[in-house]
Amino acid sequence: MACSGTPGLLEYQCVCTPGPAGADCDSADECESSPCPAPGFECVDSPSGYTCRCQLDGEGCRAESSVCSSQPCLNNGTCVEAAGGFRCLCPPGFGGATCGDDIDECASGPCRNGAICRDSAGEYSCFCVPGFQGSNCEIDIDECASRPCRNHGTCLNHMDHYRCHCAPGYAGVNCDIEIDECDSEPCQNGALCNDHVGFYTCTCAPGYEGTQCEVDINECESQPCQSNGTCHDLINSYRCDCSDTGFEGAHCELDILECASDPCHNSATCLEGTKGYSCACWPGYAGQDCEEDVDECVTQPCHNGGLCLERSNPAHYGTQPLFPSNFSYSQAAGFLCQCQPGFTGETCFTNIDECESQPCQNGGLCQDLANAFLCQCLPGYSGVECAVNINECEESPCKNGAVCEDGIADYSCHCVPGQDGTVWGGKNCSVQLTGCHTHDCQNGALCIPTYRAESHGHLCQCQPGFYDATCSTPTTFSFVSGGYLLMELPEDSESGRGAGAANVSLRFRTTLPSALLFYRGHEAEYLFLELLDGVLHAELKREGVGYPLFLKGLRVDDGQWHKVEVAVHSKVQLKLWHGSCEAGVCLQSSPVPPVTALAPRAFLNLYLGGTEDPMANNTRSQRAFVGCLQDLQVDAEAVLPADLPLGEPSPARPGCARTEWCLSQPCLHGGLCVDLWATFRCDCPRPYEGPACSYEHPAATFGLENSTSFASFTLSDSLGADFNLSFLVRSRKPGGLLLQLCNGTGPCLTLYLRDGQLAIETSPTDTVTLPGSLVDGRRHLVALSFQGGSVGALQSDTFLELGQLPAQALGAGSEVFVGGHPDPHRAELWGGYFKGCLQDIQLNSHQIQFFQVENNSLPEELNRTQTGNLVNGCISDDTCKSEPCQNGGRCIVTWNDFHCSCPANFTGKFCEEKVWCESDPCPEATTCMDVVAGYVCLANATFNSHAAIEFATNTSVTRTLSSLRVDFRTRDEDAVLLRAVEEVDSLQVAIKNSSLLVDIRSGNSIEGVRFLSPQPITDGAWHSVSVSMEDPAALSSRWLLRLDSANVTLQGSAGNLDFLKNSALVVLAENFTGCLGRVQIGGLFLPLAAHGPYPQPEQFRRAGPGSARLGCSGADVCASSPCLNAGTCHDLFDAFRCACGAGWAGQRCEANIDDCQPSPCVHGRCVDAVADFQCDCFRGFIGKRCDINVDDCVRHQCLNGATCVDGVYGYSCKCPPQYSGPRCEWPFPPQQCGKNFTCLNGGRCITESWGANCSCRPGFTGRNCQININECEPNPCQNGGTCQDSENRYECVCSASFTGERCDINKGTAGALFPSPLIEVAVPVACGSVLLLSIGLIFLVLTARKRRQSEGTYSPSQQEVAGARLEMDSVLKVPPEERLI
Repeated sequence: MACSGTPGLLEYQCVCTPGPAGADCDSADECESSPCPAPGFECVDSPSGYTCRCQLDGEGCRAESSVCSSQPCLNNGTCVEAAGGFRCLCPPGFGGATCGDDIDECASGPCRNGAICRDSAGEYSCFCVPGFQGSNCEIDIDECASRPCRNHGTCLNHMDHYRCHCAPGYAGVNCDIEIDECDSEPCQNGALCNDHVGFYTCTCAPGYEGTQCEVDINECESQPCQSNGTCHDLINSYRCDCSDTGFEGAHCELDILECASDPCHNSATCLEGTKGYSCACWPGYAGQDCEEDVDECVTQPCHNGGLCLERSNPAHYGTQPLFPSNFSYSQAAGFLCQCQPGFTGETCFTNIDECESQPCQNGGLCQDLANAFLCQCLPGYSGVECAVNINECEESPCKNGAVCEDGIADYSCHCVPGQDGTVWGGKNCSVQLTGCHTHDCQNGALCIPTYRAESHGHLCQCQPGFYDATCSTPTTFSFVSGGYLLMELPEDSESGRGAGAANVSLRFRTTLPSALLFYRGHEAEYLFLELLDGVLHAELKREGVGYPLFLKGLRVDDGQWHKVEVAVHSKVQLKLWHGSCEAGVCLQSSPVPPVTALAPRAFLNLYLGGTEDPMANNTRSQRAFVGCLQDLQVDAEAVLPADLPLGEPSPARPGCARTEWCLSQPCLHGGLCVDLWATFRCDCPRPYEGPACSYEHPAATFGLENSTSFASFTLSDSLGADFNLSFLVRSRKPGGLLLQLCNGTGPCLTLYLRDGQLAIETSPTDTVTLPGSLVDGRRHLVALSFQGGSVGALQSDTFLELGQLPAQALGAGSEVFVGGHPDPHRAELWGGYFKGCLQDIQLNSHQIQFFQVENNSLPEELNRTQTGNLVNGCISDDTCKSEPCQNGGRCIVTWNDFHCSCPANFTGKFCEEKVWCESDPCPEATTCMDVVAGYVCLANATFNSHAAIEFATNTSVTRTLSSLRVDFRTRDEDAVLLRAVEEVDSLQVAIKNSSLLVDIRSGNSIEGVRFLSPQPITDGAWHSVSVSMEDPAALSSRWLLRLDSANVTLQGSAGNLDFLKNSALVVLAENFTGCLGRVQIGGLFLPLAAHGPYPQPEQFRRAGPGSARLGCSGADVCASSPCLNAGTCHDLFDAFRCACGAGWAGQRCEANIDDCQPSPCVHGRCVDAVADFQCDCFRGFIGKRCDINVDDCVRHQCLNGATCVDGVYGYSCKCPPQYSGPRCEWPFPPQQCGKNFTCLNGGRCITESWGANCSCRPGFTGRNCQININECEPNPCQNGGTCQDSENRYECVCSASFTGERCDINKGTAGALFPSPLIEVAVPVACGSVLLLSIGLIFLVLTARKRRQSEGTYSPSQQEVAGARLEMDSVLKVPPEERLI
């Protein structure tokens, strides 16, 4: 128990401390032992101890601080003050007055059962002997409590040990050992003994049974052996003896498989038998084991030299074209014949007819040969297949510079005149044409000489406006007034054209924008052509349906001649011959359905120049034509003026009299002249009018020399609320009353100038304004419309809605005040009196006349009542009266203003500013720029890191410095462009890590503004940076920055740069290498060129000795020609860039671009070249990128309507149902000899795999040998010999002068041929040698011919051997060696 006192009181608390054995402190009421000293203390029990509380009153419970202050209690004893002293409450294990005695807890012998007691401070410990436990060793341990006996053994507890009584089958101290009954090995014959609790069992080996496995089982009792096999018993088994049974297997159940050893060869099928086997051979094999390959080629079945190839030879598969790629025994029987060129069929018996594919083009006749064909070409063609059109122009038949044009077996010569004017003609342009030496062509017609049947003549090509053979008949006539001409066409004209067809062509000229040229038909069905707003419009109406045609965008009312044609057949067409049209002809057309019920005589009436009223309503112009027509043709028949009623009283006249009315510019004052063909009209601008715009409505000048002017009128009739008002005004005064209209009852309508703009007002809250200034000293037309309260204005030919005003009706007696008011106070409300000129004022269509005009009366609607100080005309004040021009300037009046013509060295409104640059004050390499009151000499400058220069302002700078600009060019990554510091204010423009830095700290702002460009600016190009205050008047504001073309608003704020006025140094180009251009602060230049003092009061001056090299120049980086492979070097200021040629790349154009990198060759191998590539195409593909699959079907040989199916490097034929074979050449089902197939002309019928075929006798061809080969085609006989065809031969009947088999020997006397006997011997010998040499050459030619079928013949069979290339000569370019053959 540990006790602790309460400081200053006699109370204390004792808390139970658990002992080493873990005794429970809560189990007892500690106050039962009355531990508190009495009297005066009360014991209060608590869960873990007790408390002694003082019961004395007042100060009696308070301890004197001096009793226990010396801590007399030892060993953590608690000092408790008591009456007259203290008492120590000792902790357990201590005692005595001051707790200084150690109490021996073992003295009472607390440990039992022979345990050893050991004393310690305040407690003791018991060390028990085996078999006991507890804090005092008072508990006897039960060794059976842990149930140590296993397997249901009984535990017997003894002193300090136990004993187990085991159940049957177990033993051991704890009965944990099972007794093994198998130790005696009771089981026999290898049986497995299974131990159990108290007994055992035997698991017998296979073949044994019994309790101890002592009995051998007889497995033969079940008779397992089949097929009379003998059973032999074994241990746990049996053996079947299958000898002499023919069976095998564990039970003799399997028939012995003689085929298991695979005795049959060549993939034959082995068939099982009883005690034997047999082989089922594939066709083509024989022998007991099919080991013998039957030789089908031994009989030599292939005809005509064909090579017999056995199907059973695997070496042929995949190597021979006739065999598939893989060998199969199912197809090994038989043979295939590899035929000689020119033969086909299963046994090569059939001679291929190379003419069946019709190889000869352009009408050539094909002759079949052995493995070839011969094309006999029509005149004009040549080549193996007659595909080459002979160019008859190659021999240059055309003479005298004529151009030859090739034809088919012919040519034509296009003759050109000689340099001396000689005209040539004839077939070859070799005949000098003389037909135009004397001719009768008139009126400027072109004479064209002709040459026919060796006779000279000529033709006349007429100029427009003339007709007939000699161009003597004029075709021009004109309409001089409104009217028309009616032509009634003959009925046979329409029948000749076909029902509903029509054609009218003509040439016309006019200046009328709208007029009817012709009208053909009647009111219901018609065809007309008219001009509508200057463009052509034609329209056909048939069966109630209209077909309009417009040629928009082409005005033809220009007074020039224009040719036009309108035609109707299956469509209606409108043609115009015009230079702006494609190919010179513009065409519009519309399809027209066939006519079904056209009214009789529909198009037999033709009206020229106009038409009658009912029909004129069908047109849009509805105006008669005035102008000229010529070359009129109706349905291809010329209509001449002689056939028309011309002259009085007809509106038409012969010829085309034309007056160019507007050439003399009859319209004055900018009037527009409109040519009306027979007369003209002037469209006059206001204020002019009259036939020639010669009359000008007089202007009135108001306020001349600042006088007071006005005029007033009254309306005699009512205008109502809707009216128009227009006038011309000229002024420079921004305010003043223009017009005021008052009806006497409501508010007045007032027009006045306000800040230079026209304001229209009925009340202060009802005002509209015309946009734009009217006070620039020029004359302006104002045209206003008042309609139902809406006010609008016509401005630059555009109508503007100005707004709404309350409608004011102007009745009779309403007053109109112009330029002012009789009451000066009322005029002041509208800016005072008007100063300027007013002219041509119109109310509706009536003018206000300020002055009495001779021979002109006032309009009835207006009566002038008063005028004051008006001056006739538009007159200026004398603005030069005050002599405003200085420095010798000459004053010029410019209508209420003046202009000073200054001397060369002065400028300004009053010549008050001196032009300094006029005297060229700047040195060379600089540019002079005028500034206010002075000039500066500007130049770019080059700096090299150490050449900084300094500036400072003079004392006269009064402007606010609120902006900055620097132009620069560099490759420096870190440098200072501009820097200035004045106490706490600073300015810096620099380059930092290749970016632009701007830093401004000035004014009362703490943060300042700062900018760092996100992109580098050290690329050697010119850059410009400018910054300016957003609000220059503020003490501090945001700054706006512009870098090149990018605008940025900088974060933060700063004041202006006025701290630079305090003689602060501005340093330029510090550690900078590059160029500076314009540098400005507050609009003041910092001139880089050294110069004396400038005259202007505000300027920056040089403050130091630094200098810069004028001009901007870097190193000559291109001098060493760094760009390779013809690349172009571009100087980028201390750097260069190479512009590489095609195919090259890299910094110096050193790398050849691999054009094969993107794999451009689709079906081929790419070979790189310079700026190009070449594709080595795989077989079957062509093209730049090998992307075109060659169409092998272009020259296919599929017959009998078969469809050619293109493949890669080949093709196949898709046969119709009634044909088969590789080329669909054989009928299907196959024909058979003697049944449904017969060979003619002695041909021998042979049955092949595809059916019957004929082997023809020489001289015959065709599938049935039905064609007798004509050996006379082509004619082999020369020199005019006649060929007579016979069977398989021909005979030449020669003329008298020739002989020989082909009439190729010229007859002659022996003496003439052989003048000496030696020659008679030598010539035959030489001829024999030549003959032998010829035979050898023929043999070589035939051999080469088989290798490459040329020499005028074509061999499809040879092509099949050589591949498909020869089939595609129309697609692939023929190799050069073939083109040479």
